[in-house]
Amino acid sequence: MIEEVAADPSADGARLDPELLRELGVGEARATLLQFSSAFCAPCRAVRRVSAEVAAMVPGVRHVEVDAESHLEAVRALGIQRTPTLLVLDAEGRVAKRATGVPAKPQLIAALGAVL
Repeated sequence: MIEEVAADPSADGARLDPELLRELGVGEARATLLQFSSAFCAPCRAVRRVSAEVAAMVPGVRHVEVDAESHLEAVRALGIQRTPTLLVLDAEGRVAKRATGVPAKPQLIAALGAVL
């Protein structure tokens, strides 16, 4: 399910720390699908597939997958509580939407539509 981010600790309207974004491999894009995964997570593979397909379909969208266990500071800073978690970032690096579990492709495209 894709949720609005009003309760998200990173959703105060401020841009995420540019250094944190660089460390996670987030570059310039109209929107970024930032996925937090773990090694033995079967749903993470499904999110990877759906996100990669959507990023390939929608111009200007990048998919970046991050191993949560290797980036514990970022996980804490962004309030990631489980994997998979997918953050939809706008071009300025703000978290616009958040999904836990496996979003359907139409849901993900609709979430990007609100950002683009």
